[in-house]
Amino acid sequence: ASNTGEVTEYLHTYQNLKGVQVLYEDDNIVLLNKPVSILTQKAAPKDVSLNEWLIGYLLETNAITPEELHFFRPSVCNRLDRNTSGIVLCGKSLAGSQALSRIIRERTLQKFYRTICVGELTQDRNLNGYLYKDAKSNRVTVCKKLPEASQDKDYSPIQTAYHPIVWKAGYTLLEVELITGKTHQIRSHLASIGHPIIGDGKYGRKEENRRFRESDSLQNQLLHACRVVFPAEESVLKPLSGREFIAPYPKLFKRLERKLFCE
Repeated sequence: ASNTGEVTEYLHTYQNLKGVQVLYEDDNIVLLNKPVSILTQKAAPKDVSLNEWLIGYLLETNAITPEELHFFRPSVCNRLDRNTSGIVLCGKSLAGSQALSRIIRERTLQKFYRTICVGELTQDRNLNGYLYKDAKSNRVTVCKKLPEASQDKDYSPIQTAYHPIVWKAGYTLLEVELITGKTHQIRSHLASIGHPIIGDGKYGRKEENRRFRESDSLQNQLLHACRVVFPAEESVLKPLSGREFIAPYPKLFKRLERKLFCE
């Protein structure tokens, strides 16, 4: 970031990208609540993403100086789909970034999501399977067993656990624990057992999606990264040992939850 142009871009993104909420911050990490329709990281040079917002926020609040960007750039450590809302973990220092990346890789950080799916699920379940990603179409396929002809490297083992909170009139509010974290894992795993997420244009049901689009302006999958629980740590994450953080729902999620399960 030798040029002021980049610093200007960061500050500009911070001022213009609305609705991002800081859930927690210390010297090493920041936890953000990402709104729907914001990219976690740039996919193309012209994109605007949460990553630039984060650096702009830290510059604006004097948590970092433009000079420090020569040596280390704060960044997001986990990714959510553009249209998935909720908790994004960010490294503010090199030590913070490394520690967050490690607990994500070691799967000691527990990550929970809320979603509303089609159909009534009434019991807790732990789903296992294999996920194949087609990079061209940016779609994934889930199967229960490894296809015999497959090269193992094409298929990633996945694990998703869910807990139904309430079910009524053909829909279920689920809390899902993401045990392995693969692209579109929750969306495709639920669709593969016949319970797609409402609003999911890639893996969902067209007629259901159309109904929610017309009645509630739901444009995308209703999936929210609602909660994380940190493991016991002696590293720079020690202040977070055993702590739980919750990201408030987006307004539309709240409204649909009330409409489907409370009225």
